[in-house]
Amino acid sequence: MISVLIPCYNYDVINLVKKLHKQLTIRSEKFEIICAEDGSIDVFLNSKIKKLSHTKYIRKKKNIGRSKIRNFLAKEAKFKWLLFIDCDSLIENEKFIENYIKYTSYEKQITYGGTVYQKKNLKKDKMLHWKYGIKVESKKKRNIFSSHHFLINKKAFNKVKFNEEIRHYGHEDTIFWLELENENYKFKFIKNPLTHIGLETNKVFIKKTTEALKNLHFLSKKYKLNNISIIKCQKQISKLLLNDLVLILFNFTKKKILNNLLSKNPSILLFQFYKLGCYLEIIKND
Repeated sequence: MISVLIPCYNYDVINLVKKLHKQLTIRSEKFEIICAEDGSIDVFLNSKIKKLSHTKYIRKKKNIGRSKIRNFLAKEAKFKWLLFIDCDSLIENEKFIENYIKYTSYEKQITYGGTVYQKKNLKKDKMLHWKYGIKVESKKKRNIFSSHHFLINKKAFNKVKFNEEIRHYGHEDTIFWLELENENYKFKFIKNPLTHIGLETNKVFIKKTTEALKNLHFLSKKYKLNNISIIKCQKQISKLLLNDLVLILFNFTKKKILNNLLSKNPSILLFQFYKLGCYLEIIKND
């Protein structure tokens, strides 16, 4: 018995829901699919999913944030197992649901799959997100939990939930992961990827990255985030007393780096340095 939960924000989920519904129906399991619009301005034709059996469509007029909408969906769910899936996903594996259902007997385990990106990106103004996804994001998911899609027992979810203090973009899944580990829950990565198709423009991706870094600094005051690579790097720089030198170099090159990141051929190495410089600035200005 499984509840598939999809938080929606300005994205067409019709094809995603149809594929999920087909796979769930073939399995002959008791199931439900719940989609909740989180203050979406553009809802496309998403309400049509109600025509499918065992589906529910909810529209919230006001955006309540990434954490709160997931907690809301979990509360709405009626089954024992919760499968969260981000709305900007593409299912390319006919056994996607089956691969998750195999793990519905492990109540003390959170099971999650990887994130992959399409082999070609024809939109030049979205090259940064695409290149970063392929070269960095898709590779680190094996060792770092991501809420892109994951299976969890409802009792486990209700014990922790997503931190609703986190309203802006970034790292709500990091805290969720740490708090569940503190409760002695285990995380297991499985080879069951979803394709992330909701690429942001270079400009928006940079803005969201900055928001995530601000979130990270705020959360680092309350939680031990020693497994986060940028925090490891920042601490090492501080030990070597190089903060000021790195910031001087960052401010001197910032404009040129941004020009590169907004171009048709952004450098991921420069993006990593840009993130580090922004993070050091956030710390200094706090």
